Amino acid sequence: MQKVSTQQGFTLIELIIVIVLLGILAVTAAPKFLNLQDDARDSVLEGIAGSLESASSIIYGKALVQDQAGATGTVVLDASTSVTTVFGYPNAEVATNITNVVDYDTTEYATALITADPDSILVYYTGFGDYQNTPPTATTAACSVVYTNSTAAGERPQITVNTCVQ
Repeated sequence: MQKVSTQQGFTLIELIIVIVLLGILAVTAAPKFLNLQDDARDSVLEGIAGSLESASSIIYGKALVQDQAGATGTVVLDASTSVTTVFGYPNAEVATNITNVVDYDTTEYATALITADPDSILVYYTGFGDYQNTPPTATTAACSVVYTNSTAAGERPQITVNTCVQ
């Protein structure tokens, strides 16, 4: 003899339990996806660091061709633009050197010279913290890229990314 089932679907209790479990999962997973802006800014900073690396290599090549790879020099890019160099790489002590060789959104990102370390310059996100009113001054400032001059012939400049996500 076969048993006939009279159940036609899910009960209201089963549906409520599933909805509650999905809600709990959503609440625990949501914080991971809410911090996407800082991750995007970190990616932009990584891009700026890569651009600085490429630009400094190109400037170094031009410095070699123009015989300007000594302790100090000036590389002519075009009729109206030149870059001062340290051992053939862009000099961090002159902020326009960075803006002349790297293209980034100057409405969102800015440069700041570091008074405690004159051989370094920051490229930082102006919307982070209070940076719009007070530019960062430390090489460890969050949400920034630090470019530090070459210290000897044949030595590349140091480029460090300080992330926005803390």
